Amino acid sequence: MPSGHPAFAKSGSEATGGIETRRCAFSAALMAIGKRPLAMVLYDPAAAAERQRAAKRARLATASISADAGGAMVPYSTDVQPINAVPLSAVPPRPLWAPAPPVREEPPCLRNHILPALRLRADLPVHYIAKKTVTGTDLDGHQNRFRIPTDGVLRNLRPILTIDELADANLLKDTAPRPRRHPEPEPVPEIGHAAGNVGEQEGKKKKKKMQGRAHGGLAVKLVDLDAGASWELRLSRWDSSHGTVVEGEGYLDFIRRCRFKKSDVVDIWAFKQGAFRHFGVTMCDESPLHLIIVKRDVLNGHVASG
Repeated sequence: MPSGHPAFAKSGSEATGGIETRRCAFSAALMAIGKRPLAMVLYDPAAAAERQRAAKRARLATASISADAGGAMVPYSTDVQPINAVPLSAVPPRPLWAPAPPVREEPPCLRNHILPALRLRADLPVHYIAKKTVTGTDLDGHQNRFRIPTDGVLRNLRPILTIDELADANLLKDTAPRPRRHPEPEPVPEIGHAAGNVGEQEGKKKKKKMQGRAHGGLAVKLVDLDAGASWELRLSRWDSSHGTVVEGEGYLDFIRRCRFKKSDVVDIWAFKQGAFRHFGVTMCDESPLHLIIVKRDVLNGHVASG
């Protein structure tokens, strides 16, 4: 049947009419919704306050009912004191970094005379170790050792040593010193048995001295502004008292040349030189650890004269 037949034209007109009818109905519904009358609302402060009071009374009534039923009630008190707080603007700001340690004066003539005399580089870093008061045992010929303060060893000397050097000096482990034991009071012997117990008591008093573990020690040289450098000595930490000492043959001769006296205050510094090779050529050799001991009055006199 050809497309221009009257039947096709009629069915098409009917479909178009149905769509138009539904579109008109939808438009009428939208217009009806949009034309609803708007109610004018006036704000009444008194009415608003009354509504707030009524809501508050309703909340209190609900809370009292909950409390009677066994529910927990939030405590409320009218006697409230203000918080005594400091405003943030009044709080001083915290520093972003810790204050720098005080700058210490290097030993005099160190760069110009001492290091060149030791055949070491003049630009070596020199590290402050500790302040010490010379004791009688440091000058005693029977002791034959110079003790270095433990705090300076742990804080300043250990960080500049290698693992092998720490092992040689017995400083590899950070061992706390043992607390001193107070001697127990000896019992008073009876009069009748005093004579027979004298020998027994003397035998108890004689105890075998504790023998420490032998350490080879770290090679070290002591340096003084007047006495020069010592022979090669040994630095080691004792197992019994955990004290770090410098000892060895030639120590007494060096300490006599230093002319130290008991109660002299000295500063201890440390430096060492590492081996340096450039294209297979040795530019400088490795040196042992050097500890330079400077009396405070010598250093202060040098500063005052300068």
